Amino acid sequence: MNLTTLAIAFQSVIGPVESDAIDHSLELMGKGMLGIFIVMVLIYALIVGLDKVTGGKKEKQ
Repeated sequence: MNLTTLAIAFQSVIGPVESDAIDHSLELMGKGMLGIFIVMVLIYALIVGLDKVTGGKKEKQ
């Protein structure tokens, strides 16, 4: 086995996919998922904050 075989993860339709390309794509995917999670937490915190400020649901008498 030569060194170029070790650097190629698999052969795609477009061409060879190298391991550093996979690492880069996983890094981008992780950053995107982290960004989505942060936005979800911010929206949740905003909803909880607005609920506390406005007094939440008020029961009818």
